[in-house]
Amino acid sequence: MTANAENQRDVSIIHLVFAIIYWALTLATVLFIYMLSSNNATDSSNFTMLFVDVINSLAGREVIDNSTLRMIGHMAEFGCLAFLTFMAFDNTNKISYKTSYAESPMKILQSDNEMNIILTIWFTILNAIFDEYHQLFVNGRNGSILDVGVDCIGIVIVLLIIRVSFTIYLKAKGRQEVRYQV
Repeated sequence: MTANAENQRDVSIIHLVFAIIYWALTLATVLFIYMLSSNNATDSSNFTMLFVDVINSLAGREVIDNSTLRMIGHMAEFGCLAFLTFMAFDNTNKISYKTSYAESPMKILQSDNEMNIILTIWFTILNAIFDEYHQLFVNGRNGSILDVGVDCIGIVIVLLIIRVSFTIYLKAKGRQEVRYQV
């Protein structure tokens, strides 16, 4: 058997394809977030007000204001980024068992799922911080630590949903999470 044929067995093509797709979607989401935060204050406010007007007209009364919708938007943007990033890390870790966290000689965390969550938290929070820093240089905008906190709420909500869903899935299958000795 040739070395090339042997290496092909060690790589999961399906996880490779999904990793590429999720990393592309993650990058597109990061670019979308930075594109939205590149709008000056007036354009950004007008953009949000379009949605406020539509929601309030559909409800027949005022149910949401601009600042509330902006907070929801922050949570949704970074919640979406957290989901895509988690899936990208998860599929990347599964491309080859030889390079997965399971084969690492030094384990800091007790499971692959925990590792993916920690990496996702780092990636998404750093993007939230850099997004707010970026806004310091946009006309009429300012960076806000409060917005980073709101972004973190969206990130944590999505990661909690992922963790609970993973636990429910394993229980339904009658399996337990693979835990490593730390």
